[in-house]
Amino acid sequence: MWGRLPPLLSAPFVISDGVFISPKYRHTRLNAEEAFNPDGSLDAVCRRTIRIHDARSLTPAPSIEREGFQLIEAPVDLDFGDPAQVNGIYRKHCEHLVKTATGCQSAEAVQHGFRAGRALGPAGQGLYGVGAHADHSPMIEDFVDVPEGQHFALFNIWRGTNPDRNIESGPLALCDRSTVSADDIVYADCLRRSEPRTRVINCRLIHDAGQIWYYFPQMKPGEALIFKQYDSRLEHAASRTVFHTAFQDPTTPEDAPLRESVEVRVVAVLPETDPDREGRKARFQAEVPSRRLDGTVSTWCQEPEVDWSYSGSRSRLP
Repeated sequence: MWGRLPPLLSAPFVISDGVFISPKYRHTRLNAEEAFNPDGSLDAVCRRTIRIHDARSLTPAPSIEREGFQLIEAPVDLDFGDPAQVNGIYRKHCEHLVKTATGCQSAEAVQHGFRAGRALGPAGQGLYGVGAHADHSPMIEDFVDVPEGQHFALFNIWRGTNPDRNIESGPLALCDRSTVSADDIVYADCLRRSEPRTRVINCRLIHDAGQIWYYFPQMKPGEALIFKQYDSRLEHAASRTVFHTAFQDPTTPEDAPLRESVEVRVVAVLPETDPDREGRKARFQAEVPSRRLDGTVSTWCQEPEVDWSYSGSRSRLP
């Protein structure tokens, strides 16, 4: 049963299906088999019809500090098929975007991945992220190296890689973080699509009609979407992250090509101090339940992510 009435906004919208976690898993820990199954064949997963509003029509436009996401003009001239340019030019470009958008003290790109709507590797790299999720839980704090006593945040930079086409198929829907209840977060054991596969604990979402979803239709090649994935400053668990999912836009032309996109994760060191980091981290991590629905206890532990490259320099940009 939904806990809140659906919001009424004047913004244009489309209607689509979203993949969510069954409410019966509230306050439990999903195991790796339950955590992801986009066809909805497992009991853990359910489809719900959602209204996804056109964020371009909003005044004021969505912002990182308010909704948790922001569309920015970010033209870049490079070959996304060249690993050297992606690892060099593009990662630095994303660091600069985060610094400019947030005013953080320093920023460092630590991961990137490409999406093409089909498997690009043996672990399924390249498939779209179907299912409302957030990439990180408080367990990521064991693997982020930031200066002692400083808060940090993790951001995603998401954009299309085809220089000649707007994004038409498989756009990204984002949930306004202020409309999410911490009670609807389900923590999940899962394996990342990396080689080798690595164990992580991330977040999934129970649907509630009070959640407000947005997207930016027809994202241009020169546009990028920056959205928050973890913020150590925020006590309220649902405020720390932006849940998101790829979805089927019913207005997409039938002959539209599959979306090609890239996402980069950036660690930002924030100016605010975190004097009791260990105590705060322990408090956040205690929010993650270990008991599964069947009464068993999860022994799944987050592992270092094999493609996470962090130099610890914290001064790559002036």
